[in-house]
Amino acid sequence: MKKILVLTLTMLFVMGMAVSAFAAQTISVKGVGSADKNYLTCFAGSITYTDGASKIQSTLSTDGVLNLAYTFHKGGWIGAVSDSFMEDWSNFSGLTVNLAGGTNAKIRLELSDANGVSYEVILLDDSKTGKVVTVPFSDFKKRTDWQPAGVDRSKAFSLKPVVSLNIAPLEGQGTITFSDMKLYK
Repeated sequence: MKKILVLTLTMLFVMGMAVSAFAAQTISVKGVGSADKNYLTCFAGSITYTDGASKIQSTLSTDGVLNLAYTFHKGGWIGAVSDSFMEDWSNFSGLTVNLAGGTNAKIRLELSDANGVSYEVILLDDSKTGKVVTVPFSDFKKRTDWQPAGVDRSKAFSLKPVVSLNIAPLEGQGTITFSDMKLYK
């Protein structure tokens, strides 16, 4: 138990330091979002993270389908993160994504905005055959359990640019498939 606590605190410290360094940098917008782009392709070479007891494996097929095979241990944390966005999504209303797996697990979809603040929406993987999930940006709320060190939480939600996207199963085990993640107006 102590080992898991030490690993957890160490990971939070490292993530906080990385975000603090990021917060000190000037953020530049690399482009404007597109309703035609499958944003799951940004997860090619994505970073996975784990508490050590939980496991996650992220694979992206050549046709842009993201599979997350995972085992989540209670009290732990896992996820797959892509930080290759840096696009202005302010002219869009939200995201759609096809979700399949049937694990009945809650999944955190988290984005970091231009201010470095983490916003989340919780999805439910309750379909083995798949379903289209529509997530308006207005549904994203500031995470109350964690924020990167040094961010100004009082600033307004800014999609100019979106910096990163994290997909994190919050319970259970199995494989969850994500496909065709797109922006909509």
